[in-house]
Amino acid sequence: MLLRFIFFCLLPFMISAAPLASAQSPLSLSIDQGRLVLTHSALGPSKLRSPAEGLWSIGTGWSDDAPTDWHHGGPDQVEQRGPWTIATGTVATADGTWEIRDQYRVTPQGAVQAKRRWHYTGAKPSGPVVLSVRYVVDSAAENAPQPFLPGINYYGNPSGTRIDASRVPTWSGRPGEEALYEEHRYPLPFAAVEQSGQFVAALHTRPSRLPFAAREDLWWSLGLVAGEASTELTLRSGPTASNGKRGVVKARQTMFLPYERAHLVDIPPGAVIEKQFMLQLTPAPVQGHGFRVPLWTSIDWFDPRTDRSLPHPADVMAAKLVDTFDRWHEDDRCQGFRTRPPGTRPWIMMGWADRAEVPLRALLGMDLRPYTNQPDLWKQRAAASLDFLTSAPTRKASYGVGFPIVYDYQTHRWLERQNPLSQAQALNGMMDAITESDHPHRDRWMDFVATQLDAIADRVLKADWRPVSTNEAFAIAPLVKGSRYAANERWMEAATKLADHTIDRHLDMQEPYWGGTLDARCEDKEGAWAALQGFAAMYRATDDPRYLRAAVHAGDICLSYLYVWDVMLPPGRLADHDLKTRGWTSVSVQNQHLDVFGVVFTPVFWELADWTGDPRYREIAKIMFVSCGQMTDLATGVQGEQLLQTNYEQHDPRDVVEGMRGDYAERWNIYWITAHFLTAAADFEKLGVDWRSF
Repeated sequence: MLLRFIFFCLLPFMISAAPLASAQSPLSLSIDQGRLVLTHSALGPSKLRSPAEGLWSIGTGWSDDAPTDWHHGGPDQVEQRGPWTIATGTVATADGTWEIRDQYRVTPQGAVQAKRRWHYTGAKPSGPVVLSVRYVVDSAAENAPQPFLPGINYYGNPSGTRIDASRVPTWSGRPGEEALYEEHRYPLPFAAVEQSGQFVAALHTRPSRLPFAAREDLWWSLGLVAGEASTELTLRSGPTASNGKRGVVKARQTMFLPYERAHLVDIPPGAVIEKQFMLQLTPAPVQGHGFRVPLWTSIDWFDPRTDRSLPHPADVMAAKLVDTFDRWHEDDRCQGFRTRPPGTRPWIMMGWADRAEVPLRALLGMDLRPYTNQPDLWKQRAAASLDFLTSAPTRKASYGVGFPIVYDYQTHRWLERQNPLSQAQALNGMMDAITESDHPHRDRWMDFVATQLDAIADRVLKADWRPVSTNEAFAIAPLVKGSRYAANERWMEAATKLADHTIDRHLDMQEPYWGGTLDARCEDKEGAWAALQGFAAMYRATDDPRYLRAAVHAGDICLSYLYVWDVMLPPGRLADHDLKTRGWTSVSVQNQHLDVFGVVFTPVFWELADWTGDPRYREIAKIMFVSCGQMTDLATGVQGEQLLQTNYEQHDPRDVVEGMRGDYAERWNIYWITAHFLTAAADFEKLGVDWRSF
């Protein structure tokens, strides 16, 4: 009860997406005796500062995937030019001297804009070199700040680490631990730490490739280093580290691979290298919400928007309907939309990830005349598909009872495959079809759905019920919709218990949202989406601001997987199409490729703009919906699942990272990719939003 009271009192702060800019920033920056110190007027002694050894650090030599020597220095001169504080000085190394110039400007938005310039003045080309940007926050061992690395590490990845620490980036905070990842692995390029209930500190970067690199396609790395009584936010010119090992990257679904020679070398005399970054220090009074300030700072810095280089939504939707029509399967025992690519399993599959239940709502609700000369036939087929899907038997499962989600149309049998996540997603799609159409078979479909919602309510309302992960939150939305349609108070009681459990369990981020992706049992965006979808349904039904606050939190976690910038891609399939990565989402802390899943979030983000008064959610919805249409074959509608923007590849058994980045797994064109576009378009039309104009 105390937690809920505190939460209600802080509700106005937690609903707004980000603090408003003020005429005078509460930040104060000073450089004294060679040390930079950043303070905030509301934080007392808490500060972000340069390390004790110096404002500047340069590593030389190379052994065991790290520099063998570090050289430090501080400014000889500090001057003020308008709003800019400029510090200049040198760092001497064995190869020669580096002249360094920093410039800092405190912005009214509550951040420090910065640029560092290194000028090598040695007489001959350098040996191995690692340049760095380093700032630290003090941290007691018993209450160390928790990491927030977008798309990579969420407050230590406690669930993924517990299940299989070899598959996810981990963080213990033990002195000497390093968490350094390539910039292109970050959807929003910042590293942050949140001190529980006190402050959040962040280092933002403008990602860039490095010149004079010892290995191909070398970028800056960004992350954290744990000290004895501090946590360092850092940029390095190449070196990576994770899970207690240096010189590795998360490159496969189940493993890390070596990433060697990640340094600069043979830098010629006179060479200049520059790096843009930002620093942030701000109060974070609500535990688990501090990440939202640097999140929105990053969104504002990169300001991802649509433009004419992206595909037209109407063209993409036409292609997605071609793909839907091509997937029709009919014989004397079943009717439906096959969901796997040709030559793979002969399945009609509901819920995650195939979504065979989606076409009904979309096809019944859309004007199909621009897309086919047989619109009535396709509406009849859509209804027939749901007639068949709702004939699935109800069976016992380890968690209670449910229905099989997979039908094999070659052997003509329902397979022994069921899980609460996929069932809930399928029921949500069915409820949309039932409530948004006037088809005469609605009562037949509702009989099936009611049986399943009764079973879910029976399970959730038991005194000892506790879901394994956030996955059962997918049941909130169909329970709410079913309750409103059938006036069933028990379903609403179950939805409320599920939603409140999700709030109590996840909003403080002691256990971040996780488990919404069946092949990655870890912190993931789908777990956050389960919560967002459910909280939004509860808010629509109740107008209770607790659920709006929760929806904003879960929505912002979803956004932490959103690429807000365009990654420069090497030659390959993605570069062939001049792919823009802004608007795409990475999957989870385990599966770090791009996919189009985030398209299905976009109508809820549109609603968040209305509910919170923050129009940025609407701009984000547009770029996500439009950008993710890239790589769609406009003739066939085929679009692959996995785009490799970073050094990660899910299925190829290669044992080196070279050649991964920039590839495209086109062959895995599973139906959910199309279904999410149809679902989003239908949701937008329900809201009265013209998605064709995005």
